[in-house]
Amino acid sequence: MRLTFFTAGNHGAGHVVRAIALQRALERARRRDVQLTVVAPPSPFLRLVGEAARPTVIDASVLRDPARAHMSDVARAISDSAPDLVLIDVFWVPLVFVPLPCPAWLLLRSVPPAWLVGPKEARFDERRYDRVLAIEPAPGLDRFPSIDPVVVVGRNDREPRTALARRLGVEPDEPLQVIVRGGLESDAAVLSGVAARKGGTWHHLDLHHEDAPFPAAPLLAAADAVIAAPGYNTFWESRLLGFSARTTWVPIQRALDDAAWRASLPENVTPHGNGADTLVAMLPLP
Repeated sequence: MRLTFFTAGNHGAGHVVRAIALQRALERARRRDVQLTVVAPPSPFLRLVGEAARPTVIDASVLRDPARAHMSDVARAISDSAPDLVLIDVFWVPLVFVPLPCPAWLLLRSVPPAWLVGPKEARFDERRYDRVLAIEPAPGLDRFPSIDPVVVVGRNDREPRTALARRLGVEPDEPLQVIVRGGLESDAAVLSGVAARKGGTWHHLDLHHEDAPFPAAPLLAAADAVIAAPGYNTFWESRLLGFSARTTWVPIQRALDDAAWRASLPENVTPHGNGADTLVAMLPLP
């Protein structure tokens, strides 16, 4: 089957990383019959997707015009991928007037209440989707079926302390304190400021650098302390791999994500598994 993953997210790595989580789940399930295309805005993080990436211009002025949406770069990219299923990552509005040639599933993580209302010319209608799935227990999503968070790592993907120390260029018996960033460029100063107030030596793992380890979470599982923004992927990977309690979460305001809510979740709110594997198990068999 042909599976097209669509996202309009272009701030940070989070939305692209969900596509990679899906790629890896397909590999684990040995679903060689599934051909994945990732339709997403141009981003330095698309390099992580490899040949499946289809960088696509998201032109809101065209997509919101019912008479022109079918001529948009997004419509062409989806049509060219000839999908049997379109998997929509959070951003449903750009596709309201785009003709989809197949069923569509919508994945929703934390979003503002207005997200599930929509603009006046394109109200949210869950009946348009064959499935609407909540991929975290966020406020307002309890009316939808839920699956575990869709992340890259599995529960056993932990690296030893020696691997993290080697990556940081220090000895394993030294304090292993790490600032990790995969969000906006402006996050760096905020996170570094928190580290400065704590004192001690802090090392950086920054996904914006091409030589950064990916995924970083298996290495972070061995850290003595971590400073990070509670973005979707880092947060849920920390719960899956057990380093959340050693992490100082720094909620940084986002327009479309309630990071403070996520950071406030009790430590016992932990995924049972990886939602990417659940998604793959839902796909039709050949």
